[in-house]
Amino acid sequence: MKKTDISTIHETVLHGDLRFHLMVHEYASDPSRSERVTSHWHEEYELLYLTEGTGTAHVNGRSLPVSAGDILFFSSGEVHSISAPPGLPLTFYAVVFGLELISSYGNDDIQQKYIHRQTSGELLFQTFFPPDAPPYQELCSSLEAIRALYQEDFSSHELLIKAELLRIWHYLCRYPATEALRVYQRDDSRILLTKKILRFIQEHYSSVLTLEGLSSAFHMSEGQFCRFFKSQVHMTLIEYINYYRIGIACDQLLTGSEPVSTIATGCGYSNISYFNRTFRKYMHCTPGEYRKAHASCP
Repeated sequence: MKKTDISTIHETVLHGDLRFHLMVHEYASDPSRSERVTSHWHEEYELLYLTEGTGTAHVNGRSLPVSAGDILFFSSGEVHSISAPPGLPLTFYAVVFGLELISSYGNDDIQQKYIHRQTSGELLFQTFFPPDAPPYQELCSSLEAIRALYQEDFSSHELLIKAELLRIWHYLCRYPATEALRVYQRDDSRILLTKKILRFIQEHYSSVLTLEGLSSAFHMSEGQFCRFFKSQVHMTLIEYINYYRIGIACDQLLTGSEPVSTIATGCGYSNISYFNRTFRKYMHCTPGEYRKAHASCP
């Protein structure tokens, strides 16, 4: 089961593999610091179950207070993040899967009525499922079953996972979004612009990124850009850039043998001292200590 930390904010890789496109992420916070899974999106669908703590989820610019026991659903392409204040725990697991796991290969009623209507935007699903809202109990039961089955290695366990995913999809279809939420979710212009900005940062993180340059690239004043970015991503521009760069640095420290100075330069930090200070701020250790501490981890 994959453990998630700041180094996994870059979600452009396949979750699971082509043979079975599903992964279960486990996330446990460090209560000594403010926790955040930064704004990101992926082509897969995601169901997140908060097992401990309180925080705020952000979905396509909308903020939702969440607490232990809540379930969140993120559709394909939705920009989402979750955060918690310092001193409070934040623990969750997330089931991330590709739509092909539940799709039909023909143009039958299942594909037309329950898959195509959702992917086309005609059928919109709810995002937030607190314990007192239907179909919470059914979703919770299936998520717990998938979590347990994911850890098993017996023959045909994939079939049982697929059966639970179909059960989940059934209840999502049965309890769709309200009309008010449908109107909100269709405000695509801000979502598309947010994605363009985040993609630009992710593609140019190794280069010099400035407020002046980004606001000019997206035809806004610096003030307009700051307000828009904070309203959609719920972080300042420099906070997001540093989170993203430090996440990439963490990956490179664990998977490569390059010197710290080389990694710093490749992540857009021309000043090694500033990189070290920023790394310690977010990871509470030096880059060398992080590499050493994780060297023996599977």
